[in-house]
Amino acid sequence: MGKNIKILICAHKDSRLPQHEYFYPIQVGAALTNVRFFSAQDHTGENISGRNPHFCELTAHYWAWKNLKYDIIGLNHYRRFFDFDRSFPSFSPDRSFIDTNSFLKEKYCFPNLEYLLNNYDIILPPKRHYPYNVATQYAISHIVNDLHLLKEIIQETTPGYAGAFNTLMYHSNAYSGYNMFITKRKHFDEYSQWLFSVLFQLEKRVKLSAYPDQARLFGYVSERLINVYCIKHRLKIKYVPVIMPLEETFQNPSNLLYTLRRLKNDFIYKLTEL
Repeated sequence: MGKNIKILICAHKDSRLPQHEYFYPIQVGAALTNVRFFSAQDHTGENISGRNPHFCELTAHYWAWKNLKYDIIGLNHYRRFFDFDRSFPSFSPDRSFIDTNSFLKEKYCFPNLEYLLNNYDIILPPKRHYPYNVATQYAISHIVNDLHLLKEIIQETTPGYAGAFNTLMYHSNAYSGYNMFITKRKHFDEYSQWLFSVLFQLEKRVKLSAYPDQARLFGYVSERLINVYCIKHRLKIKYVPVIMPLEETFQNPSNLLYTLRRLKNDFIYKLTEL
């Protein structure tokens, strides 16, 4: 048990990480620096490591797709982990925070992933709910023309996904973010094939922003696209909260506050849809 499971932890800097036989730390953007801190780097084998400033954690995703062969594949970040031990997960924030020292003191535990993924198709973070649709949320936070280009590309190159794309972007007010997942190889391969075919087409057409934050375009887009893939294929999703270990001072949102915010946003959204 466990020999055919790998959960990547991607990081662009040296970090203190929990230990588990499933975890596979990988340095992202390794092609752009001579500094080495993990034994695995995303610039070996078939890779897109040099595009890390724009593709973010997707350079680790691509590397795993092309170079690893495991039955169950997952993606974590060095400061974002699935919180399988969270009490009352249905009433939890999509993310909560913990001091790094406290986090590392506790043994990190996974459930029986083989069993879990026999009952669900994929594990994702909980959705975050907004008082407007997902397309509006993207336009508020990012460059809306990039979204228009993405829509055109999906309609032109993979029209079978256009309905699911429209459902998420224009008829939903919530999505699962962070580019975190755990799933079986079948869905990982199918999702990766579709995802990167779309993103590479977008890369050919888009004008990347001069602002580094907005230039992380492909990472932002893929946060939405994994939801589109799940809608298209009607995947059964297990939502698991995310825990974020931080070195600095933090404030942990209460479960009640988050639940009330979610209900309020859903109520406002439904009113605007009437």
